[in-house]
Amino acid sequence: MIEPLNKPKSQDLSDFHLINIVCGAVIISLITLVTLQYFPSELRQPGSPLLQSLAIIGSVLLLLSFLAILAKRFGKSGKKGFKAHVWLANIGFILIIAHSGLAILSIPGILIILLLIIAALGIYARLVLSRKMGNVFGTKRTGFSKPDETMQNELNKLINYKQRLLKKIDPSANEAFFSIQAKNWIKTPILAFRYYQAVERETILLKTRKSVSFVQAYYRSIHRLLSIAFLLGLIIHVITTIFFAGYVAEDRHIYWWHITKWGS
Repeated sequence: MIEPLNKPKSQDLSDFHLINIVCGAVIISLITLVTLQYFPSELRQPGSPLLQSLAIIGSVLLLLSFLAILAKRFGKSGKKGFKAHVWLANIGFILIIAHSGLAILSIPGILIILLLIIAALGIYARLVLSRKMGNVFGTKRTGFSKPDETMQNELNKLINYKQRLLKKIDPSANEAFFSIQAKNWIKTPILAFRYYQAVERETILLKTRKSVSFVQAYYRSIHRLLSIAFLLGLIIHVITTIFFAGYVAEDRHIYWWHITKWGS
């Protein structure tokens, strides 16, 4: 089937729309927190049927947001994945903030702090670091210069090694454009890990990260690590409140929905 030539392409999310979405989420969160103060006390508690339900929905949306940003790794459109990531993350943010009541001075409050840091880092990366990265390309003259003979030999061996691995991972792929996707980690995890190590070795040889500032070089890794830490903390919070309700409540009345009272 031949696709029409005038088929509209997926447009990237502009900085203007990103700022509007984020500001809208912050405003709605604040309005929600203020509005909840007029609700009966039994409804505005974090574990009330209303706020616990919002927390469950918000948690699912944040998990989907995490998966959406990995769209390219699953062979999907990266632009659509980023749009979904932003919308899901912001809606999930609103619901989680409503559930927490911004109770930062508590153990679950650490998750709120992590969520705010992750959001701030993501916004900073898109609005500020993206421009800095764009300005760097014209200054990387060493990237176009011929490497010395020793490095050239190492790079040739490394590229040949990557090409041999790639024939086993995906024979139809081109080494110059290939990046490891989720299906490669599932089908050939050991080969995918070896290929990943080779890519990292190539990055070190070319001193790619040393040509930019620390934040520019590692912000993506930091963002991912913080996101994984948040998701792990969220899972622990859900498990403890639902299955170890007695431990969480201590001497208090267990007023939220739970399955078991382990730890009481």
